[in-house]
Amino acid sequence: MASNHHLPVIRIHDICTPLKAEVFSIFRHEEQGRASLPQPHKHDFFMLLVVARGSGNHTIDFTPYPVKSGSVFFLAPGQPHDWELSPGTKGFQLMFGSDFLTGDTLQWPFFSFSAHPFLQLTPAKMVPVLQELESILEEYTLADFMSVRIITFRLLALLSVLERHYDEAHPTGNQPPVQRLVKQFLLLLERNYRENATVEFYAAQLHVTPQYLNIVCRKETGITAGNLIRRRLLLEARRLLSLTTQDVKEIAYALGFSDTSYFSRFFRRYTGQAPLAFRQQIQKVPGSAQ
Repeated sequence: MASNHHLPVIRIHDICTPLKAEVFSIFRHEEQGRASLPQPHKHDFFMLLVVARGSGNHTIDFTPYPVKSGSVFFLAPGQPHDWELSPGTKGFQLMFGSDFLTGDTLQWPFFSFSAHPFLQLTPAKMVPVLQELESILEEYTLADFMSVRIITFRLLALLSVLERHYDEAHPTGNQPPVQRLVKQFLLLLERNYRENATVEFYAAQLHVTPQYLNIVCRKETGITAGNLIRRRLLLEARRLLSLTTQDVKEIAYALGFSDTSYFSRFFRRYTGQAPLAFRQQIQKVPGSAQ
C-alpha cells in the first residue's frame, strides 16, 4: 500500500458494463475474473463471490478466509478485501448497487458489519445456488425490456436461499421479535455510529431501555450493544487508517471524537496498538505495496 495514496474504490463500471442503466452485473469468474488481487481495495457496491470449484485465500476486513469449492463470500460497500485464488478457480461474481433492490440491503444478515462474510455450502446445497446464478446470467445476457424485473426477483430468491443456509450455519436460537430488534439496532448503528456512540441513543430510538438492548444483543450476537458500537467504530478506524492517508486527527474527528488523544487511547485500549503503529504494520504487509 503506497502511503501517499488512498486505496482504490472499485466501481462496477471499472470491472464490467452493468445491465443497461441499472447498477447490476454478473459474470463467470473463470472468464472475466482475476485469480490474484493482492492489493486491498474496497467497492461502492454489494458483491457475491460464489466458488463452484477452486482454492485459495480471501481476506475481508483484515480477516483471512479459506477458499474452497462451495465457498460463498459476501461483501458490502466499504469493506476492504483482497484475494489469491488458484488459476483454475470457477464460479460467479455478482455485483449490485444499493439502489438496485427495494428496501435496505443491509437487512440481509450476511451484509451486516457484524456478520460472518463467509459461508461454506455442501455440494447438494450448492446445486440450486449455481442454477439460480446460471438463470440470472442468462437473463443478464438477454437484456430485454423484462430483464431487470426478472433479475430483481431472481436475486431476491437467491439471497433468500443463501439467508436460509446462512441461518443454519450461524443459528441464534432466539425468537423472531428479538432478532428483529437486534437487526433494527444494527441498521441504526450503521447509519449513526459516527455521530452517536452511546447505547442510550439507540435504546431511545428503539423504545427500549439500554439494559434490555444490551441483554438482547448479547443473546443474539454474543456481545453487548455497547461492544457492538465500539467494534463498529474500531472497524471504521482500521479501514480509514489502512485505506486513506488521513492523519489521526482527521480520522478522530470523522468518527465523532473531539479529542485526538482520547481517540488514540480508545484505539490502543481495544486493539493493543497506537493508530500510527497499526497503519505502519498494515503498510508492511507483503503484497500490499504498489
